[in-house]
Amino acid sequence: MTIDFFCDLHMHSNYSDGKSNIEDLARSAIEKGLTTIAITDHMPLPFNPWYSVDMDKIGSYRDEIHRVQKTYRHKLIILKGLEIEYVPQLSDWIKSIVDLGWDYLIASVHAIILDNTPYLINENEEEFNKTLNIVFKGDIRAFCRQYYHLVQQAASTGWCNSVGPLDVIKKYNYSSRYFDEQSLWYEELIYETLDVIKAHKLKMEINTAGFIHPVGEAYPSPWIIKAAIKRGIPIVMGSDSHSPETLGQYFEQGRALVY
Repeated sequence: MTIDFFCDLHMHSNYSDGKSNIEDLARSAIEKGLTTIAITDHMPLPFNPWYSVDMDKIGSYRDEIHRVQKTYRHKLIILKGLEIEYVPQLSDWIKSIVDLGWDYLIASVHAIILDNTPYLINENEEEFNKTLNIVFKGDIRAFCRQYYHLVQQAASTGWCNSVGPLDVIKKYNYSSRYFDEQSLWYEELIYETLDVIKAHKLKMEINTAGFIHPVGEAYPSPWIIKAAIKRGIPIVMGSDSHSPETLGQYFEQGRALVY
C-alpha cells in the first residue's frame, strides 16, 4: 500500500479553532515540502460551539480558500474541505452544508446529543467524564458502543472522503484508565467499524495529533492501522494541525506504524 507522506489532509485555521489564517497554513506547507493539503475546519453547527466555523462566515471561508488556491496553484494543491461533525439529529443541517460542494470532507464524531443538549467526547477529560456519567450512567462499554455506531453511521452517509481520528474516544485512556483495547467487545466494535468503512469505500486517516494528546499515540492505535491495511482500506495522513508550525507533525512516527 502506498501512502503519501507529503500530503496533509487535516488542519484548522482561525475560521474555527486554529490559530492562523489559511494563507499562513499554505505558506508553511510549501516551506515544509508538502505537495497537498486540505483545509478542514470544523463545520458550522446550530448550537454554535466555540470551535466551529460560524455559519455566517461559511461563504467567506470558501472564498478565502479559493483565493489561496489561486495564489499558490503552481506550488501547492489545496483542497477545500471541512471536518464534518456527525450528529444524526442534525442530518438535514449537515446535508445542506455538504451540498455546497467540497473537495474533501472528513467524517468525525465529537459530540452526542441528549435531550437537545450536546455532550462532548474529546474536548477535555472533564467533559468526557460528564458525557460518560450523564449520558451513559458510567457505562464505558455503552459509551464506546454508541460512539462507534455513530462513526459507522457517518461513514454510511456517503458524504465524506475519509474517517478522521477513528478512536479519539481513547484520548484519555492512557494506561487503560477507562477500558482495555484488547477486550473482545472493543475489538469487535473496531472490526465492525472498519468493515463499514471498507464497504463504503472511505479512506482512513492516521491522525498524528494523538502523539501530543494525553494518550500519547496516533489515532488510531497501531493494531487498528494494521487491521485496516489488511482490509485494503486506503490510508491518508492528517496532522490535525491548529497552527502552521505543526503541519506534517509526527509523520515519520506515522510512517513507522505502517512500514
